[in-house]
Amino acid sequence: MSVDISGARSSADLFVNGSWTAGKAGHLDNVDPGNGRTIGAVSLASTEQIAEAIAAAENAFAAWSATPAVARGDILRRAAGLLADRAEEATATILLETGKTEADARGEIGRAVETLRWNGEQAGRIQATMYPGTGSRRTSIPTALGPVAVITAWNFPAVLATRKLGAALAAGCTVVFKASEFAPATARLIVEMLVDAGLPAGAVNLVFGEPRAVSEQLTKSPSIKALSFTGSTAVGKALAAQAAPNLIRTVLELGGHAPVLVMDDADVDHAIATTAAAKFGSAGQSCVAPSRYFVHESRYQEFVDKFTAKAASHVLGHGTEDRVTLGAVAHQGRVDALVRLARDAADHGATITTGGSQADRDGFYFEPTVVAGLPLDSEAILLSEEPFGPIATVSSFSTLDEAIDAANAAPYSFAAYLFTDSMAVRDEVVRRLNASNLGINQLAPSLPDVPLGGLGNSGYGYEGGIEGILAFTQLRLVSETHVTRGESHARR
Repeated sequence: MSVDISGARSSADLFVNGSWTAGKAGHLDNVDPGNGRTIGAVSLASTEQIAEAIAAAENAFAAWSATPAVARGDILRRAAGLLADRAEEATATILLETGKTEADARGEIGRAVETLRWNGEQAGRIQATMYPGTGSRRTSIPTALGPVAVITAWNFPAVLATRKLGAALAAGCTVVFKASEFAPATARLIVEMLVDAGLPAGAVNLVFGEPRAVSEQLTKSPSIKALSFTGSTAVGKALAAQAAPNLIRTVLELGGHAPVLVMDDADVDHAIATTAAAKFGSAGQSCVAPSRYFVHESRYQEFVDKFTAKAASHVLGHGTEDRVTLGAVAHQGRVDALVRLARDAADHGATITTGGSQADRDGFYFEPTVVAGLPLDSEAILLSEEPFGPIATVSSFSTLDEAIDAANAAPYSFAAYLFTDSMAVRDEVVRRLNASNLGINQLAPSLPDVPLGGLGNSGYGYEGGIEGILAFTQLRLVSETHVTRGESHARR
């Protein structure tokens, strides 16, 4: 073990109008998924405290949006530097409350630092666009929308927080941040970095509570002008419905069930080595994780044998243990869901070539699992329901049409992957595959400088890139005609 967990955060209070305060609606235990033990607690906000957070964001908006963009960016960059300086503490915090391996935790903190820094740099580059015309001038001016509600999931608590908070703050918006109760200390740490970097009171307010009740209160408030959410498709649809009456602008990053197409001319070893990191990293709890492999029949058995060996080679364990390569899932409910998916696949004729069960150890562990032999038209729920864990199916196909139809059959359209040496196949897949994030012979990482958005049941709106910042602005069109000085005097 190389990470020092002695300085890890494990509990979190609310942060409202510049002050840390205990929640008045009780608390929940913060549990380490890696061993099932309680490591701390998270405060839950009362309705009155949620209202105070909304009011604080509204009251702070005028001053924060009027703060020069360069100055807003300076704060975000300073926060990035502080997070980098406290990387050990942040790594240990994520490791303990999410069940990640040390490598996954360190990698996430690195991405979070990069995300804050990039949004800080972009803040000063937000500018108006002029459209000259005959006798008139038109200017498109990005203007901050107002207070934003941010709701994040537990799977990447640092990256999701920095991506959403960084973009909203860079745009000049203030935030009510409802973080996951499964990763409260990480959210607290990110907010602390922003505050220590000079963020004024009310610009970010951190709350926890019963998800449905908090989201309903936020979306019913006329003060909230935008909502950014990452989580399940079912919850995202409910939030969109809640936001509709007040016409709250929404950015939704929802579920995924990423297909991988492995053609007959593909390098099987490369395909496995490339995608296994995404499949089993963070215990498969990622919306862009490969989960449905469609392999040409001529390479199918080779792929199954090698992929099974790769999956079985993972070492399960707590992130503080040496040589661990696969951590825990978030909670027992995730384990139960994965067991149900594996059993249903077996009932539909699949062969579980490795794994398929909860690991026999303390904590919430599901064995790395490969499910082989499901027909393309199988009604097994694993082919249509996002697994969100270390489990994948491998099915064979004979024609490209079959592969594309099978890949498009699931109700998600987020990430997809193709392995081939054929440009003709590449062009056909890019044209026909329903995916907003497509990797060709590589992964398709979500990076701060590139916009990424969902499609279909995977959501809508964009995060990352300048588009992710502009999502929190209104492009105001100002059209004007300049008159001569003489004409101006004549009108007085």
